[in-house]
Amino acid sequence: MNAGLNVDVDFKYASGFQIAGAFSADGGTITSLFGPSGSGKSTLLSLLCGLLDPNQGRIEIGDRVLFSHDASVNVKPWKRNVGLLFQNDTLFPHLTVKKNLLFGANFVADSPWQLDNIVDAFEIKPLLNRKPAQLSGGQRDRIALGRTLLSQPKLLLLDEPLSSVEDSLRNTIFDFVQNGIATCGIPTLLVSHDSNL
Repeated sequence: MNAGLNVDVDFKYASGFQIAGAFSADGGTITSLFGPSGSGKSTLLSLLCGLLDPNQGRIEIGDRVLFSHDASVNVKPWKRNVGLLFQNDTLFPHLTVKKNLLFGANFVADSPWQLDNIVDAFEIKPLLNRKPAQLSGGQRDRIALGRTLLSQPKLLLLDEPLSSVEDSLRNTIFDFVQNGIATCGIPTLLVSHDSNL
C-alpha cells in the first residue's frame, strides 16, 4: 500500500495571482477539490507533479519528499511517478489507441490496472487500431485516462477526467478507477468545477 500525500505550498505567478494550500490525502482515497475556472486547481496539479515549482513549502508522499524549499529538494517531474491527466488529453496523434495506452506502461503483476481490464471496463476494444483523430472527445478521454492508469502511478492527479463521457459509462469507469485506487492504496486528487462528479 502506498503512503498518503502531504502538501503545504505557496505559489505566485508574475501576474500577481497567488495560491496557498495545505492538505493531506490518505492512500487509497480520492480527495476532491472544486472551484470555478481560474481559481488555481490546475496550478495546484502542476505544482504537485513538478511542472511548476512552489515559492515555499513541502510536498511528500509518505516519507518520500518530492519538494522541500527549506531542504532544497525538487525531484524532477519524470522521476516523481505521478499520473497526471489534464482536461485536454495529450494523446500521440501518430499512434494507435493501443500504442497510446501502452506508452509508458509499467507492468505490475498484482495491479488491477492491466491492459485487458482497462479495455473491457472502458469499452474501448473496437477502438484499439484507430488513431486519435478518429475518436470522439469522450473516447479520447477514456484512452488518456487508461494510459495514465497503466503507468501505475504512486500519486494520481485528475483534472476533469471524464467530462466528455456519457453519464452511464462515466459512472462505470469511475467505479472501476475508484476500486483500483483503494486496492493499490494510491492517494488521488480529483479537481473539477462540477460537484456532481
